[in-house]
Amino acid sequence: MEAYYRQSNRPERTPAPRRKRRRRVPRTLLFTGLMLLIGLIAVAVYLLFFNEREKTISMDATPITAGMTKLNTGSGMLYQTDGNIHYYDWSNQNRNYTHGTAAADIRMNGSAKISVVYTGSMLQIIGQSQPVSFTGEILSVECGEQHIGVLRRDSGGGESILVLTETGEQVDQLLPDDQYIVDFGFYTTTGEMLWMQTLSVTAGVPTTRITTYDLQKRASTGVMQVQDQLIDSLYVTANSVFAAGTSQIIRYTHAGNKEIYREMVYGYKVLDFSDASGTPTFLLAPRQGNMHAVKLLTLQEEDVSGAVDTHLQLPSEGVAGYIMNGALVVVSRDKLYTYTLRGKLSSTASLELPVDEAIKLSDSMLLLLSNGTYYTAKVR
Repeated sequence: MEAYYRQSNRPERTPAPRRKRRRRVPRTLLFTGLMLLIGLIAVAVYLLFFNEREKTISMDATPITAGMTKLNTGSGMLYQTDGNIHYYDWSNQNRNYTHGTAAADIRMNGSAKISVVYTGSMLQIIGQSQPVSFTGEILSVECGEQHIGVLRRDSGGGESILVLTETGEQVDQLLPDDQYIVDFGFYTTTGEMLWMQTLSVTAGVPTTRITTYDLQKRASTGVMQVQDQLIDSLYVTANSVFAAGTSQIIRYTHAGNKEIYREMVYGYKVLDFSDASGTPTFLLAPRQGNMHAVKLLTLQEEDVSGAVDTHLQLPSEGVAGYIMNGALVVVSRDKLYTYTLRGKLSSTASLELPVDEAIKLSDSMLLLLSNGTYYTAKVR
């Protein structure tokens, strides 16, 4: 009995807990989770660094409203109100000014360096104390960096371009022979140049002649002559003059205005041009259509054109399209679409306000009309 008592009063030993068997996670599930994590990280990085679709383009109000006569000078805007000419600088408001005038039929022109107001018989250079008077009639005025061109018709009906310095001194007079002066303007290569476009129909076939003048040497540097088509506009780069006609785009060199090649663009008109990307690029639209179906044309400044066409179907609600910062920028009512020069949509941004009109001011600046007021907007 004693032995039994000792045995039955032994403390009971608590059984050791069983160790649970760890469940093995399938490798496929681990791999799937890892891929999901990598995907989420990639999306986060894309949204943080590359997604432009949520960006909003800011719009800065200007004092210019719909209906005002306005002119882009390259660094700001000239605009008219009753009896006054105003200048509004895009980036430095301290440069703004107002010039009063009593004339009712005042017109204006300007560049980044020179601004003028004029009537049919008088021209006032902003910053000069005395106006410049002319005999005959002033038809139009263009401003360069250092010179002013005045298209004048004399009492006998003859036309000529008078070249003035920035202080108003006449230094040259260009005569078109027996041709009609169509257009003229300035550009700069090694120095300031003036071009004059004239038209002749005496031979029964329209002939356009574009003559260039070196204003430092006071001499012609060459003539570009085109038959069987009209020239709509000239586009100048450091190495070329491109004449955009009704059928072709023609490349000329600056030295002697030598023709290098012609590229057929029949049925299209040039809407915009830029060589900021290093390659001359034209934005074209059908002459008999709208700008929803456009074409980008890049040309080489070589002996052959090396032309590359890219056709795009733009948003149907597009307001305007321009080549800016080496890309195609399309403005719609409330969006700004950016395409590469090969036609790929690269970003979309919202505009702060809905717009009715868009004007390119520079390679990085737009003028937008919204609810009767003009705004500037930077495009990066």
